[in-house]
Amino acid sequence: MQRPKFLRPYGMIYQAINTDTLRAQNMETLPYFNQVTANLVPLNSRKVAVRFDYFKIFSLIQIKAPGSGKGELEITYLDEDLRVSRGDKGNLFVLKMADPLYRVPL
Repeated sequence: MQRPKFLRPYGMIYQAINTDTLRAQNMETLPYFNQVTANLVPLNSRKVAVRFDYFKIFSLIQIKAPGSGKGELEITYLDEDLRVSRGDKGNLFVLKMADPLYRVPL
């Protein structure tokens, strides 16, 4: 389901994936600064199952994700600076490396 236009982010969106801890985080910026954090389970060399842990609204209010908060992510291209992924709901992610030292909180 798509969010109403007034609830959609219009600033930068960041995604971090830690391969050492199998954790992922999406962070929206303007205007709401929402976040979602998830655990990853490898399914094969290109695909992971995504199980969402919690959502943060306005970077302050933490809400536990419902049991239905899950999906899959398939990496279609990867190099040192760029990652292209497809979600199981038709999402396409084209991401450029911003900070290789950032780690998703446990």
